[in-house]
Amino acid sequence: MKHLIYLKMFEYSSYNNYEIVRDDNFYVDYTFSDDLGNKFLVQFKNTIVSNKVLGKEYTFSYFVWDDTTNDWSVSKIIQSNPFKIVRTVLGDIMDDFIKRKPWINRIQFEGLPKDTESTYQSKRTKMYLRFLKENPKKDFKVVNYGNNVVTLIKNNK
Repeated sequence: MKHLIYLKMFEYSSYNNYEIVRDDNFYVDYTFSDDLGNKFLVQFKNTIVSNKVLGKEYTFSYFVWDDTTNDWSVSKIIQSNPFKIVRTVLGDIMDDFIKRKPWINRIQFEGLPKDTESTYQSKRTKMYLRFLKENPKKDFKVVNYGNNVVTLIKNNK
């Protein structure tokens, strides 16, 4: 049964309603919504070298809108399809970002654990890694040392 769930994860389509809402190179923000009306923000933040000089590395986060706090949240638990969200965020949006910024050489993000998780690597991180291994990014390799940090590093040519 475990293998059926694993294979099924990659058969899901994505939410193709994403759009860029900010791109000043220091921040690149995308938004999209799911079938249930949940709103998401995907943010790529440049690691500034100095004096507002762009670096070649970005950190990446995604958030869901929380009506209770009227703000974006990384910890709000919602009902949604996590496989379609991952395909949208790490598939379509990540691919679009890499295509728009071909000069970048590193993207780093963390699969935050739920409050109830006590293992060294969260279920989210495991799902992200599984997706990236099955859907590799052209010219990038996936690096993870068994923790929650995932790094995409551009291959040297």
